Amino acid sequence: MRHGTTEMNEYLSMYRYDAENFSDPMLYDTVLSPRGRAGAQAAAGPAARLRPEPELLVVSPLTRALQTAQLAFLPHYDGPILVEPLARERVWHASDVGSGREKLQATFPEGRYDFSDLPDVWWYTVDPNNPRAVGLEPEDVFKERVLQFKRWLASRPEETIAVVAHWGLLHELTSDGDSRGAEFENCQLRTYVLHTNSPLESGSSSDGEGPTGAPVPVLRERMPNLLSALFR
Repeated sequence: MRHGTTEMNEYLSMYRYDAENFSDPMLYDTVLSPRGRAGAQAAAGPAARLRPEPELLVVSPLTRALQTAQLAFLPHYDGPILVEPLARERVWHASDVGSGREKLQATFPEGRYDFSDLPDVWWYTVDPNNPRAVGLEPEDVFKERVLQFKRWLASRPEETIAVVAHWGLLHELTSDGDSRGAEFENCQLRTYVLHTNSPLESGSSSDGEGPTGAPVPVLRERMPNLLSALFR
């Protein structure tokens, strides 16, 4: 699932980020807008009807993903939850710069999220001395992180895992090198099967393994376009 509509999403609907005069509104770790909260609450129904039921919920540490999971999954899900930095969005703007562990603990005090193993700075930084400095996360760094996330998912013992993350992350996660990834709308829920015996990927070896010798997992949609976006 992709997170609900955020304040930054609404800003980008009015001001194109690729426009010559675009100005970043500096909405650090952007939050859900009222529309986004309504969308996440509405997504709780489809999420509760997922079959088989998720054995694990994995959530990006960005506040918008945590808020979405809180509204769409936590009312009916009582299983384990992992807050996983590998699932974060690529850093484009200040909205993709995260919050530190103490702030997240204060924002989500209910105890359903465990931030104890989360580094205080877990997002990509262009300046190690200033973690709030905003700079584009290089494409190769981002792609390598998503590949690590795929392999991490493939290594998990659970059979069914729910992920709440972001457009860029999910787009890259569902790409296999030969085809473009999925275009997730806000609060859109889609289901995939993770295959570990994957086709070759650019830079992979002839035996179907990646540059490091590890298998390259690929996600195939289980029921294409099962659910359209609930709230755009």
